[in-house]
Amino acid sequence: GALRGIFRGKVAQLMLIQIQQLKADLLMAMDQIDNLVDANRLNVQLVASIPAVLILFFGARAFYLFWSSARMKDFRLPHDVHADMSDYLKKVEECLVLSNYQLDAPGPTAMEEGTEVPVARAEACLRPKEMGQLLLLLHSYLTLLDYMSPPFPSKQSDSIHQSVQNLFMQGQMSTTRQLELLKVIQSKHANLLKYI
Repeated sequence: GALRGIFRGKVAQLMLIQIQQLKADLLMAMDQIDNLVDANRLNVQLVASIPAVLILFFGARAFYLFWSSARMKDFRLPHDVHADMSDYLKKVEECLVLSNYQLDAPGPTAMEEGTEVPVARAEACLRPKEMGQLLLLLHSYLTLLDYMSPPFPSKQSDSIHQSVQNLFMQGQMSTTRQLELLKVIQSKHANLLKYI
């Protein structure tokens, strides 16, 4: 019987049917794979874009640091410039503290109704030499602040500029009040580290 099936074409016909069935199953599986790939295309694109976003982020940050360093005409890191700015503020504080030495000296006394009472002196104000030194230090500080304005937000920089201008009010502010205002400037300066 098997030879008769071969000669009459039933085996060949069954083999062709089996091949057609395999082909249909293969095409169906390939169609399902295409549907799966199409469904996951967005996920694959998102995963592929992560390195591009990271390269763009770190590239932009590196360019920003390079640009701010190039603006400063020397290639220093923002943390180093912030440290230099802190040094200027410490020198300003030292200048104000040293100009206040006159208050530590014993003061003159005056006669009030027959008794000697110390004269209540106005708190010491800066002399021209000390004022010049203070202006030079603050100018150096503000110059660095202006050159570092890309990493530092302009709102913070403007606030510090306003506080520095308040240090030199026309009413000859006492050194004690200037020291208090300098503490405010130093706290604003410390907040700049968040933006580096």
